[in-house]
Amino acid sequence: MVEESLMKPQKESASLRTRWLYGGTTYRRMVEPLDIAQYYLNGGKDYVTSARSSHYKQLEDWFVEEATSKTTVGSKNVTRDNVESILTLDSCFWAHVEDALISCNQLKDVQSSVIEKEEATRKLIEFENYVYGLLMEYEVSPEIFLGESSYMAWWNQYKEIKGSLYSSKLTYFMSNAHNYNVQYVGGTYKFD
Repeated sequence: MVEESLMKPQKESASLRTRWLYGGTTYRRMVEPLDIAQYYLNGGKDYVTSARSSHYKQLEDWFVEEATSKTTVGSKNVTRDNVESILTLDSCFWAHVEDALISCNQLKDVQSSVIEKEEATRKLIEFENYVYGLLMEYEVSPEIFLGESSYMAWWNQYKEIKGSLYSSKLTYFMSNAHNYNVQYVGGTYKFD
């Protein structure tokens, strides 16, 4: 579809553009996480810069272009009322989770150098802030909180690495399952 659209671009005012954009965005949000899972299952690292397909990039670029030219587009206007039914808005979310898991493993690896551990720590704090930002905007599916998800595997490792004295907005949110299993899902959690 991407190649076809590039060969026969529609005019800005074409009525199909919005439908194609919405369909392409939904496709990207549903299918790219499957490609990400396969990539990391095969031992990959840094999917976003190393392996992301150009058609996903193009679909995202079109979405961003449309979103900046209009106030609402397709599924960006998530409300707290429909949190249960959303697809995670960042289709690369799971790649970031997998990279965060790799960073956790780097911190635990006794053979990692001090520089590697410092870089892993920086990446983990960056990831923590990224996740909290998505949560605040209700841009992640509640499925990330399923017990066997990669996100929860990361969270459990990260919590262990940081220790019980570490405090942040995300650790506060994640410290009580009611916050994410009931309040986030119901759209009632009050973020700072």
